[in-house]
Amino acid sequence: MTDSRRTIRASAVLLGLTFGMIPAAVAQTVPGNTNPAARVVYPSEGQLAEQQMSDQLACYTWSSEQTDWDPQRAFAQLEQDHAQALQQYQQSQGGAIRGAAGGALAGLAIGAIAGDAGKGAAIGAVAGGAAGGMRSRRGQQAAQEAFEQAAAQFQDAFRLWDRHWMACMDGRKYSVR
Repeated sequence: MTDSRRTIRASAVLLGLTFGMIPAAVAQTVPGNTNPAARVVYPSEGQLAEQQMSDQLACYTWSSEQTDWDPQRAFAQLEQDHAQALQQYQQSQGGAIRGAAGGALAGLAIGAIAGDAGKGAAIGAVAGGAAGGMRSRRGQQAAQEAFEQAAAQFQDAFRLWDRHWMACMDGRKYSVR
């Protein structure tokens, strides 16, 4: 494919994405942002804006192939991981209250057998609340650690991908900062 055809094709795809004229199946193959690090790109040899967009798309694709990692797909996954961690955190809240209620019921039954249901319920509530609170804190901590690990992995992969993208743009005669 000649450079002029590639430029025309890239321009048509970008215009189509902008105005919603490209079918969803095609739009999924073209990233919404070909410069996700928001780098400043200067066309060292006076390349036109259309050529720059075409080159950025080619470098995006090349970088993704070289690293076997796509920043936009990975970011979507990171958002899902965050939503799951948030849901897990919210579900773990109230553990002390649920534990106290369960402990009170168990203590009530044990206390009734021993002859003082009220005292048994109170002891059960305290013990159950403490255990439920510990489970709640562990769940919150696990959710936080899982998300922090996913975010760190994303950052590491993004740095590697971005180095490839910058090298590609440099090879196409752009100054990138």
